Amino acid sequence: METVKQAPNKAEKTLKLITKLLAKAEGTPYPAEAQTFQEHAERLMVRYGIEQASIDAEAGKTGKPQEPMVEQRFELNGQYRVGLARGFTLIALAFNTVRVLQANTPATKIMFLIGAESDVAQILRLFTSLKLQLVSAMQAWWLDYPCKPYLSPHDKTLERRQFQLAFLTTVARRLEAIHSSEMASGESGKGLVLAGRRERADEHVQLLYPTIRSARRQSLSTGSSAAHAAGSFAGTMATVNGAVDSAHRNSLAAAAPKG
Repeated sequence: METVKQAPNKAEKTLKLITKLLAKAEGTPYPAEAQTFQEHAERLMVRYGIEQASIDAEAGKTGKPQEPMVEQRFELNGQYRVGLARGFTLIALAFNTVRVLQANTPATKIMFLIGAESDVAQILRLFTSLKLQLVSAMQAWWLDYPCKPYLSPHDKTLERRQFQLAFLTTVARRLEAIHSSEMASGESGKGLVLAGRRERADEHVQLLYPTIRSARRQSLSTGSSAAHAAGSFAGTMATVNGAVDSAHRNSLAAAAPKG
């Protein structure tokens, strides 16, 4: 049985391993290897979140300070920002412990992640990894997309948007499946622990934004079923292009395929 000191140490080791796995997923030129690293990282991220929630709940029971609630922003730019924000929101909510708010400027979609510090940090870490992987996956798909010469500029935009949204939605479903599996195989009471974690996130939202109101959902035109299928398949693989130097990759908006 783990002691109070051993549990945080185990969680810290898990976090370090997650970071290494995401880096490997971004850096390997082999799709099957990238998929293995990504899936392992996702499972550990869900497990890490459950571990941290349990540690935090135990601290609360004994009167010790609980993990602070924080708010962090994540910005998306360019013509694909609305669809990307929708996909990344689904990924964040798959962890079932944070809340996501959104705001708009004329050229930027701003996501605010609110929750326990460790939950928010690991979700942002995953976002960064997935942005890089999505750029590479979309570039590889678009390079040989046979319908491209017959599409108008507007239709090309819709096809790329559909690919991106399908990619991110598929990753979110993977995370939801992992979460369900971990909860089913874990100890009883984990659901109540995570519910308490979500309640703390809700309370922090109310503290920060007591007069917040729901906004009308932005409409989003979609692309073809072919683009959706390609994006969904890429999402199951979470492949990357190892020939691209990750230290010099551009943002998603800047790196979108042309033509």
